Amino acid sequence: MRILTLAVYLGALAFTSAAPAQIRSSLPYRTLDPVLPPVTGLLGDSPKDKIEVLQFFYYGCPHCFDQQPLIEDWLLKKPADVEFRYLPALRDDKWLTLTRAYFALDKLGHARRLHRPVYDVINFDGVMLSDEQKLFDWVARNGVDRARFIEAFNSDENRALVDAARKLTNAYNIRATPTMVVAGKYLFSSGQAGSHFEAMKLLDQFIDLARRERK
Repeated sequence: MRILTLAVYLGALAFTSAAPAQIRSSLPYRTLDPVLPPVTGLLGDSPKDKIEVLQFFYYGCPHCFDQQPLIEDWLLKKPADVEFRYLPALRDDKWLTLTRAYFALDKLGHARRLHRPVYDVINFDGVMLSDEQKLFDWVARNGVDRARFIEAFNSDENRALVDAARKLTNAYNIRATPTMVVAGKYLFSSGQAGSHFEAMKLLDQFIDLARRERK
């Protein structure tokens, strides 16, 4: 069912994202026109009454690693009307292994628990989890059934999700990680904002703006 709903979403995405992102060069963000629909079937359907926030990330990105503590703090006080989703960006085939890793962890219910530790082992310990055998060994040491993880990692569902991540990365015209998208319309990176702290301020501002636009 997840792959079926994903296919329906991508069909809608192909229709609604025909126009390119419109750049507002005087401001530290881009607007998407037309507005893209909420992600459906990829990480679960976004409730229609929620404001969707996406973070496009890559585990091998040091800037994503730096922003992650701020994301975690923000999630502790996330507004009730906001649905937040991590979404692997896939801008380079070298990112495939870690993209597949995220979806495999998500499938087995370990993504939230191990999201920060993946960043930590790469950045603090220098372990290259883009090497599949090192990845498999690491997840096994961290409470994930090795055989089940490898099965999920190599599954048809995982390949479909990876393909969707690639298409979404292109549809949103993701140029850098981490990049945030609010309500399928407002898109900005920490580089555009000036810092990770300023990006989090922008996040709250765009959520407020999206909330007012819904009224």
